[in-house]
Amino acid sequence: MRIALFVAIAACAAGCADEKLKDVSGSVTHGGEPLPAGVVWFDPDPNHPGKPPQGYAYVKGGKFDTTDQGRGVRPGAYLVRVEGFDGKPGNELPLGKPLFTDHQEKQDFAAGSDKLQLEISIPKAAPPSPKADKPAKPEKLTPKAKK
Repeated sequence: MRIALFVAIAACAAGCADEKLKDVSGSVTHGGEPLPAGVVWFDPDPNHPGKPPQGYAYVKGGKFDTTDQGRGVRPGAYLVRVEGFDGKPGNELPLGKPLFTDHQEKQDFAAGSDKLQLEISIPKAAPPSPKADKPAKPEKLTPKAKK
């Protein structure tokens, strides 16, 4: 039993080693201007064989690169999501205030090159509505005088 388990783990490790992660770099614009700050997420297609890991990269000044505080991707189909911020950090918002709700687009990364390029253009839209974390405060009611 132990030998079979060891062989299965070794086979998986050997197969996984062949699938090297590819670095992704590029630019993100919002309304034609470089996105000040954000995160690009590479969510693998749930039907992708082998279930590759999620990749990500931080955006700074409109540029991103998975080699700089990120994780690359394996070839295949992905849903690319972008979270954009104004780049002005606050106490609880290290990347600043949100500029838009998540932007999403599908992307296929082909096998071949070790470095993949991606240009993302997000149209300017209305800013996201503030989160309703707290319930609205009820109005103060004053008792009516008795007649």
